[in-house]
Amino acid sequence: MTHRGWKAVGAFAAIFLALAGCVQEYPNQLKPNAPPRTFFWLSPDSTIAEGISQQHLRWWGEDQDGYVIGYLLATSPDLAIIPTPDTLTYTYVTATDSILQFPLRQSRQNFLVVVRSVDNTFKGGLAPGARVRLTPEPYQDQNGNGVRDASEPLIAGLVGSYDAAGARQVFPTKNSPPEVNYMTDPADPTVTIQQPETTFTVATFSWTSADPDGESTIASYRIALNDTSTASWRALPASVTTVTLIVPRTRSDGAATVVDADMYSGVSPNLFFLGTIPGLRLNARNELFVQARDVAGDYSPSTKFPRGTRPWFVKKPKSKLLVVLDYQKPDSSEVRRFYRTAIASVAGGAFADYDELDIRVGGGATRLGTLVPPIKQLNPAFTQTLRLFDAVIWYTDQTPSLTVAQYGLSDYWASSSGGKVLYTTEFASATDPSGALRDFAPIDSISSMTIPPLSYPSLVDRLIPKNYQLRPDSTDARGPFPLLVTDSLNVLRQPVNFHFVNLRPVYKRADTRVIYQLQPDARVPIRYMGMPALGLIDNTRRFVFLGIPLHILDGRTSGGSGVSAFLERVLIQEFGLQ
Repeated sequence: MTHRGWKAVGAFAAIFLALAGCVQEYPNQLKPNAPPRTFFWLSPDSTIAEGISQQHLRWWGEDQDGYVIGYLLATSPDLAIIPTPDTLTYTYVTATDSILQFPLRQSRQNFLVVVRSVDNTFKGGLAPGARVRLTPEPYQDQNGNGVRDASEPLIAGLVGSYDAAGARQVFPTKNSPPEVNYMTDPADPTVTIQQPETTFTVATFSWTSADPDGESTIASYRIALNDTSTASWRALPASVTTVTLIVPRTRSDGAATVVDADMYSGVSPNLFFLGTIPGLRLNARNELFVQARDVAGDYSPSTKFPRGTRPWFVKKPKSKLLVVLDYQKPDSSEVRRFYRTAIASVAGGAFADYDELDIRVGGGATRLGTLVPPIKQLNPAFTQTLRLFDAVIWYTDQTPSLTVAQYGLSDYWASSSGGKVLYTTEFASATDPSGALRDFAPIDSISSMTIPPLSYPSLVDRLIPKNYQLRPDSTDARGPFPLLVTDSLNVLRQPVNFHFVNLRPVYKRADTRVIYQLQPDARVPIRYMGMPALGLIDNTRRFVFLGIPLHILDGRTSGGSGVSAFLERVLIQEFGLQ
């Protein structure tokens, strides 16, 4: 070969070798996925300042060859770096912010927060809220035990699609002590729900709590009576924000000045015993103190009940009999004196020193009396107050406190171990539209006929003449009740020809029987028809209902026995009081 030929071959070989050493890149050649990157909203130069355990955190992710579809979020106490291997438990989220509650278990603690972006190459379809662990390989920790069980699925395709470096930040956290606040009336937040200024040995207390670190940080409460020394406090579960103190008669009857009180949660008849608390003072003023304790062990300042300078006086029950005054007419003082005199004559004066509860004092047309617990506390505060007594006499005017009676009397006498009730009332011109009386009294109904202003005869009336008889059932196996006669004098001892009372027949239930009927009207023309039933007793002989005021029935003419004889029959023979 000539020199020129060899020269051509050498040039070709050089070109071939040059081409063989190059790799041609084409636009449609696949590139490996670039993982996303994650960022926090803050990048401090040094440690950030201490904050509370509830923090609003923000983050975002970027992906140079796609887009971010979600994040793996984890928190851990007492770590500064991500452990190797990564043993954190992550929660899959799609949001870019969250309010995190750091679970403080001490006054100061550091929490590491880690966020890893996940890009669109992941097709695993994790649901928000799924628990994810990355070691030894990604899987869903469905039961949260930190170990992959046989039933827990691996997460295919997650490796390579999340930010392996992640964003991390340490948050120094200082616990904030909780506080206890007075519960307010939902209908009027300016009104604090508190126990009455005077109670017997039953009182209910309600409170709310607040904590800058979050409501879930409340671990427990504790309460103390009159003394906040260490030994006086009694612990309550965090779920209990209403507690009722009850001193049973078996304990208070023999006590002189101070007793232990039982603590209960819930409402009657489902009360739950929580233990006892010392230091309740009888016939004296008392104070209850409440503190909240959070999960870090810090206590709130003490909150005192009652609020401010308002008193709380506890009366020691002294009698088996309670008389409830549900009466607020101009003659209320005289009616009260009437009952004092009548009851003092029963059983040789055995019940003369009975206990009283005036549920109308300090009240009005739209508000309860000051001795009545708030509506939210009627059960159990009022129901358990009645249970301190073997029997209750409840007398009313034309506007009885039906809501209070519904809460109290329904529970008081309904059970087999319940108390005994004598309820005497008069009716308003509009009778019981909501059926409240039927809820707590053994009656089927009351005549709802409108009392006529002029047209008679009628089933109903508003005038009952003096000396009219309330005639007892003569077929009673125990003998008839005493004959009662309307008095010719009112409670002011003034002569009267008529008693202004809304007369309404009462209709019995199947488990009750009629014990009294008003005599036929002797006027011409007659104003009411027949002999309206006005007195009932239930078959267990534990509830006597009179649809006529007892204090107008003390007449002794026409054979009347007087109210004392009636009370003797009810309290001794029917109720069995000794």
